[in-house]
Amino acid sequence: MKRMFTLALCCTALAACDAATDAAQTGTEAPDTPQAPISPPPHVDPDALDAPAPEPLAVDLTRNEWKTAANHGECSPLVLTSDGGVPAEARRANFSGGWAVAFDTEEVRSAYGVAGPGIIDADRADGQASRLKNQWPHFVELSDLPQPAFAGYGLEGAKPYRDEVPDGVGDNSLAYIRVGGQACTYNVWSRLGRAHLEVLLQSLRLGATE
Repeated sequence: MKRMFTLALCCTALAACDAATDAAQTGTEAPDTPQAPISPPPHVDPDALDAPAPEPLAVDLTRNEWKTAANHGECSPLVLTSDGGVPAEARRANFSGGWAVAFDTEEVRSAYGVAGPGIIDADRADGQASRLKNQWPHFVELSDLPQPAFAGYGLEGAKPYRDEVPDGVGDNSLAYIRVGGQACTYNVWSRLGRAHLEVLLQSLRLGATE
């Protein structure tokens, strides 16, 4: 899938054993009261000839959070190399047993982010691709990460996008990501819509550990 950012206004369920465990590690710090959706980010064409080379976002903060996490020996730092056209301020975020970096815009706290959650038994099981395909309504392979790399995604709670808000803007889109050689199931989230989350997923790269 190309990293073309398309805003499409018109564009399963969790296994019982995963639901109770995974719900505790979403860690996206949803606000106590609903926030109005912000305007979708502008069109971004990463394939344009004059597109700048991707640069990792908040790499020092990510590395510092990763170093102090309980799972740092089995779950390397993962960084975004695109903000999807929405600049934001990075900060640490709490994530049980692991690490996380959230990005705040002026309108939305924790508008998007990336996390390496604590490792659970399901993370060590075989058949991770099948697990995420069955758990989430959408699935994508991530060719720019060590293979095999893939993600299952949808609305938080592994729910499909709502018919009345098919682009997901204002809802919390969440992805579970597996990367070759890593034990944890990474999380990436966005409250800016499905298309924004898809750009973030394609921008993911392993961060330097030193």
